[in-house]
Amino acid sequence: MGAGFCACQRIPVLDGAFATLAGVQDEKQDLLVELANRAVREAHAEVVILAGAPLAGLAAKVADRVAVPLVDPIAAAVKQAEALIALAPRKATAGAGERPAAKETSGLPPSLAARFGHRD
Repeated sequence: MGAGFCACQRIPVLDGAFATLAGVQDEKQDLLVELANRAVREAHAEVVILAGAPLAGLAAKVADRVAVPLVDPIAAAVKQAEALIALAPRKATAGAGERPAAKETSGLPPSLAARFGHRD
């Protein structure tokens, strides 16, 4: 592997259902830790991403039970958004980030209608 190369070795997932979305962390915590450790042992993972909004915060709770860094993607996304705000890049004038064309509206509050119509 060359410098800067990143490879996804495997994506282990939970098999089976869970009782509730809100309780998935408590219900599946031990299994998720085992999956993370298996990825380290079998795929030589150097980092594990605990993906899915219901798992937000779990990485910090179980970090001491896994031999490699765990990434909480929700926390990572918030930090990326904070960094982008701090960098204060100029607004895009072309491409996917460009402001959409003005649109006429009906029934919206005046301030929101002005925004859609580029009268803000």
